Amino acid sequence: MNIENSFTETVIQNFGFPASTELGVKVPKKTITDNTSLTSNDKQLIKDVLKSLVWRFTMKPETVNIPVFEGGVHQYKEIAVLHVKVKSNSKTKQLCKLLHQQIPYPTLLFVDWEQEVAISLADKLVNQADSTKLTIEHQYDTGWLDKKNQQTFYSEFLSDLRFDHCSVLSLYDFYTSVIQKLNFLEAAKTTGIYSDKAEEDLTPLLAELNGLETQLTQIRNKIKKETQMNTKMRLNVEARKIKLAIEEIKRQIA
Repeated sequence: MNIENSFTETVIQNFGFPASTELGVKVPKKTITDNTSLTSNDKQLIKDVLKSLVWRFTMKPETVNIPVFEGGVHQYKEIAVLHVKVKSNSKTKQLCKLLHQQIPYPTLLFVDWEQEVAISLADKLVNQADSTKLTIEHQYDTGWLDKKNQQTFYSEFLSDLRFDHCSVLSLYDFYTSVIQKLNFLEAAKTTGIYSDKAEEDLTPLLAELNGLETQLTQIRNKIKKETQMNTKMRLNVEARKIKLAIEEIKRQIA
């Protein structure tokens, strides 16, 4: 397999996947688009955004000494690591969601565009109506990263994104520890500090923070357009309450 000199390739190599897990199989786009469950919009998304797809590594008991995990709604028998090249940096989250849905394993995606990389993972739960299918509970995305990111926390995240910094208790613990690193990065975008000391799952707090920031933006837009003074005052009170809630969450994730 030819290894290209790209920032994405540097990040993948720095992760340090064991040689025993290397697969290097190119996945034809037709393999995905032939799926009868895809809508016409799904197929158009693949056509417009996806350039190429390579299944770089496969993590399972036959390739790495990490136990499988099966418990309740979680099923981690194998982790697929894919190198996803895209034609542009738009609609990549939608493409990642589609790939997570189509691949029947927990999936780690390294998305490659020019000299930038985005990393995507997703919690997948066993579908209670059909145990052969997995349902996405939550998707995690880093956003685009490149060599020009000046903030220290970006380089600290990339330094922490290594195989030997992940849990090997089980494939579930391994995958969850990578998700945790993405959450640490997301928290650092708010606090300015990459901290890997948090023991609790930051996902609920980060989701709440995102929702509150969206609400605050909406209220501020309403205030700009509002002409009634009493309504403006009420909206300002709401905005202050939301800002206080945002500050409290920031304090918790710091």
